[in-house]
Amino acid sequence: MRKATAAFLAAILCLSAGCGSKTSQAPDSSSSAAGEEATTIAEESTQPDPLAPAETTAEASAVTTTVSTTAQDVSETVTTTRKETPQQDPLGSFTYNDDGAVVFTDDPAQADDTALIQAAQALYNSACRTEWNFTVGCPYSLSPDEYIEDDIGWRYQKITDEGITSISDILEDYYKVFNIGHAVHQLSELYIERDGAVYALDAARGRDYFYMDSVITGIREKTDNTIIFTVESHYSGSDHAPDTPETVTEDFTVVIEEDGTWKALVFRLPY
Repeated sequence: MRKATAAFLAAILCLSAGCGSKTSQAPDSSSSAAGEEATTIAEESTQPDPLAPAETTAEASAVTTTVSTTAQDVSETVTTTRKETPQQDPLGSFTYNDDGAVVFTDDPAQADDTALIQAAQALYNSACRTEWNFTVGCPYSLSPDEYIEDDIGWRYQKITDEGITSISDILEDYYKVFNIGHAVHQLSELYIERDGAVYALDAARGRDYFYMDSVITGIREKTDNTIIFTVESHYSGSDHAPDTPETVTEDFTVVIEEDGTWKALVFRLPY
């Protein structure tokens, strides 16, 4: 992982030691970083905000326009100005549902590859935001005064949202965008269930300094309920060669569930 803060790396290393049983009240503990600090992104910036509204950058989009959008984070508003393309394909055959997954208003079997690629781009963007929220920050409200500590003192703060009392509640929210087959090993390290409550490790880190964008470029394979797309993630350089652009090509697999909802299966957060 590029440019992760030392605090985050230390947090992950300490998880292997297991969690202790101490509980305490912490009058000076800082509040949760549910998302990144609100920032204004210049129009020509190549560093997108993962908490901003999803943007579709499919090849079929003929025109881009400069727009101002506002995204509501858990505790603050993030205002961005950037070049964006439409959220839906020109025919309006798909959209987001209330959970952030993608649904087709028409039969996706009748959609051409252009529409499928644009739908995959929309779901990929949503998967990035979901993965970031659950594994880097925390999508829930945390109480800094109620926490448990592991054996070396790292704090897991209590989630105070109504209805979040077990790990299964967190997985239910996570799987609104991801297919149940997607591996979630990191969640079991970042969330602890204890005595009818859930505690979260607030191990926020910085984004990859070199990350620019990710674009769905094509379809590699189709089955009745699965489509494997090719996604290219672009970087302006790397730790070893900061002035040398880099492209990472990976698979992004979408599962079409029984109700027709598209969810992410094979996915890696690119930043």
